[in-house]
Formats: sequence, C-alpha cells, structure tokens
Amino acid sequence: MVKKTEENDDNQEQRVKELETIRKRLAELEREQSLGLVWRDIPEDVETRLRDEMPVLIHEPDLDIPGKIPSDQSHVLIEGDNLHALHVLQATHRSAIDVIYIDPPYNRGKDLMYNDKFVDKEDEFRHSKWLSFMSKRLSLAATLLSSQGILIVSIDDNEQARLKLLLDQHFGESNFVACLPTVMNLKGNQDEFGFAGTHEYTLVYAKDKSLASFGQFDVDEETVMDEWQEDEFGWWKKGAGLKATGEDGSRKKRPNLWYPLFVSKDGLHVSTERATKTDAEIWPITDRKEMRWRWEKATAAARSGDLIAVGSHPDWTIYKKQRPELGEMPQRKPKSLLYKAGYSTTNGTNLLKRMLGERAFPNPKPLDLLVDLIGIASNPTSTVLDFFAGSGTTAQAVVTLNARDSGNRRCILITNNESKICREVTHPRVNAALTGKWADKEKHDPLPGSMSFYATGFIKRSKSPDRMRTEIAKHTVDLIALKEGAGTTVSRTTDLTVLHGLSKTIAVVPGLDPDHVKLHANAEKKVREGDNKVVYLFTWSNQGVEEETAGLWPGWVVEPLPSEMLAALRRSAPSPRLFDVDGGSR
Repeated sequence: MVKKTEENDDNQEQRVKELETIRKRLAELEREQSLGLVWRDIPEDVETRLRDEMPVLIHEPDLDIPGKIPSDQSHVLIEGDNLHALHVLQATHRSAIDVIYIDPPYNRGKDLMYNDKFVDKEDEFRHSKWLSFMSKRLSLAATLLSSQGILIVSIDDNEQARLKLLLDQHFGESNFVACLPTVMNLKGNQDEFGFAGTHEYTLVYAKDKSLASFGQFDVDEETVMDEWQEDEFGWWKKGAGLKATGEDGSRKKRPNLWYPLFVSKDGLHVSTERATKTDAEIWPITDRKEMRWRWEKATAAARSGDLIAVGSHPDWTIYKKQRPELGEMPQRKPKSLLYKAGYSTTNGTNLLKRMLGERAFPNPKPLDLLVDLIGIASNPTSTVLDFFAGSGTTAQAVVTLNARDSGNRRCILITNNESKICREVTHPRVNAALTGKWADKEKHDPLPGSMSFYATGFIKRSKSPDRMRTEIAKHTVDLIALKEGAGTTVSRTTDLTVLHGLSKTIAVVPGLDPDHVKLHANAEKKVREGDNKVVYLFTWSNQGVEEETAGLWPGWVVEPLPSEMLAALRRSAPSPRLFDVDGGSR
C-alpha cells in the first residue's frame, strides 16, 4: 500500500511539472507577436541529453595537424554534434566570433538527420523538424557573434523563405543585410520543373548592422581596362587607347603626335619602329576619325614598356599600362547577384577530388565562393566559425586568405562523424591544405597554420556546485587552449600546463591545492621572450582569484577557473518545452 501511494505521489508530481511547462509555454505564445514564423517544436534527442549532462571538449593530439608552416595560434576541428559543440563554445567564445559561415542541410529529403533518422520529403513534420533543428543552433550562434559580427548562410529554395523569417527572429529584421542569388550552375539544372535552376541563395545578417562593416572585391585587370577611366586608376578607357578627345584631339591640330605604333604578333611588344614583317601597324584612328597619340614619338619610344596591346593579330588596341601596385588594385562593392566562373559546384567537386582522390562527398562548396565571402566579411585577425563544416572548404578559404595577406584569421570547424565525414573527409582535406600533400601528387604550396583536433565529451550535471567545479576543472586545459587559440602544448602535468599561443604564453593550474611559488617558477622557464603572460588558477570562489594567491604570479594576468566557464555551461542547459513533456521524441 505504501509503494502504491509513493507511485501516485510521483505521478502527481510529474503531472504538476507537465502542466507548469504547458502553462509557461502558453504564456510565451500569448506574448509572442502574431506576425511571424510558427512551427511545431519537435524534440531532439541531442538536446534532451544536455539536461542531464554537460558537454566538454577532449583533445586528441594524435589527430592534430602541425602543418608545414605551423602557427602557435591553431585552427580547430571539433568532432561531435554541433549542438553540443555550440554549447561548449558558450564557455569559451561568447561574443568573440567575428564571422559565421554555414551551409546547413537544405532539407531536400535524406540530407537532414533527426533523432537518428533521415527526414524524407513525405514526412508531415519535415519543415517543423528542420526549423526546430536550425532554431536551437542559431540561438546559440547569435550569442557567439561579436557586436560587429556577420553571419552568412547558404541555402536553396526548399527552406530559403522560412530561413529568412527564422533569421529575422534570432538576429532582428533590422540586421538583415542581403539575400544574394548565387549562381552555382550557369547551364542550369535541366531536371527541375519549369525552369532550369542555376542558383542558390546566400543570406547575410549582422549582429548589429550599425557596427558591422564589409570589404570590397578587387577589380580584375580586364575589368579595369574595360570600365575605368585613367583619372581614377591609371588606365585608359577601352576604345580610347592613347587617343585624345576634345577639340585638340585631331591629327590636324597636333601633327607631331601622329605616327604609327607597331605590335608584335604575340602582342607582347609595342614599339615605335617595325621589328618584323608580321608586326601590326596601329594608327590613332577611332570611328574613322584621325586623332593623335598623347605622347610624342620620342616619349613613346622611351616608355614602350608602359604600353600594352589587347586584342588579336592584327586588330590590336593600345593601352597605357599604368598598373597599380600589389594591394592597390581598385575595389568596389560586391553586386547583389553573386557570380564567377569559379563559383560552380563542379569546381568544388573537382578540387576536392584533386585533394583527396575519389572519396565521395556531395556538392562541396566551391573554394572561390568562400574565399570571397569570408574575405569581405573578415579582417586579418578575425575568428571564423563554421558549425556545418562538411568537407572543410571554410578552413581552406581561411588559410588561403591568410596566405594572401599574411593574416592571422582563425577558423573553428564543427562536424559530426556521420558516414565518417570528419575523419575521412574534413580532417584529410585540412591536412592536405596545410601540408601541400594532395592526392593528385602534383606540387602544391602548403598554406600557413596548424590545427588542433577535439572531440565532444560529457560530464554528469550535479546539484552540488563544488562537485561540478571539480569535474569541470579536469577539462579546463582543453577549454582554455580553445579559448586562447593556443596550438602548442609546451608541457602538461596534473598541476601545471603551459601553452603557447600567438605572442602569448598561457599557464593553466587546475589543481585544488597547488604550490604556486613552485609552479610560477616552472612556468616562467617556458615563457618566450616578448610574450604576454596569462595564468588560469583554480578557485572555489565565484568572485575571482584571491588577491593573496594572484600576488604569487607577479607579471602574469591572472584569470579564475572554472567559475565563468561553469556558469556559462549551466546557463546554456535547455529547459523542457511544450512538446517534449514526456521526455521522448516523435
């Protein structure tokens, strides 16, 4: 009888909890605006797990990639569900990410895994599952973006309209920047009904549009010659060559500027004297009018190296080749229609095959597209996050940009190992990019940087703050390494770990009763000349490291652990929602 009474009490308590959850959700719905996106929030197993367990990171040094041009500030590859990894980043990178690029599942059918099953086109909750899946991740992503941060998302027609409304909810309609049709297949997909599809979309949002800024695309030399005037960039407009305009532009007015120029058959040499019988003879004539050159013959002879012939033999046009210096090419805003020959999906596939061989990966994003997108959204010191890392194109784009401008951009990739993608595609591709060792056996320059490999792990949540503090302290070295971008482990013991990052030495003391005088002396021996010094010390207090303890580390910036990380991880624990009161999945 006693046992039955206890069961009734438990059932009654569960019903009270369920009713309270429903009441709260109904109150939320009542407060929400009537205009917007509405969907059924489908429970997700990976989120439910977070109520009982806290995600952490576990370093797997055997899978680190030193690279041929190593860096103490390492890029990061995290293997695990991106929801779990995004929760971990709440403790290390809150408001610290400058650019997020993602290429999520397009929900075409069989490309979205939800609770261990692919969502097909016949699923009546297909769109709700996709929105539930995306909403949880975008909510966490929004907290990671810095105040000047920029979000870029690739998508197609299946979910573009819903995604736009979802992003409006998470980032604010006022922070919408652009919806860019992005041509991926100029010939068009002939299998599509009605129209041969040529494009996807690139959605761009800012964390705060008033603070964000975008770069511009370099204008290529051909475009410069085609479109720009000399007074802006030192080129003569196409069709004008060296010919003058205005009242004094004719041969009659300035006969000393009337003479032929001779162009070699290959167009590489322009001179005032014929060198071979095959040289083309060019006179300053336009629209059948006799004009004149801008230079006298003697000047043209002396400056023939500043002339360039464009066209085909014998029809050449002469330009003054006042080429801008490296880094000074003219730039302009990207157009709202993104198109380059290099943006095709075929280019992305062919590049991946050259790097990895015939390993299958569907529709990798083209490198040129991501180089351009990340290039205009970032600066040389930006941190870039991709939590749908796929084949790793984002990482290659980041290190390509660093190679171009000697930048120190840092990339954080997150992917699961579904179909062994992380270890057999993403990791090998990054390795190929950083070492120059491609499957095609051709010579490739290694790109700068190194990469640290982490996998997500879990610890049990506890009501005891002290127990949680001691548990999380066991994982703080890996969390600090991620937070500080420290790619080189100088030494690691139970009491002290010393890491090198970019121009800084980091010491981590996770022990409960350390000898700080001894540890400080040991850490000082590992400091590089000129480095900034940061030490993380374990403390039971939520108020920071005690002043007396901090004084034992003179010359070091002292940070507490794990109170802030623990608080961030606890804050990110999901609450029960209306449609998962039974704890199960639909």
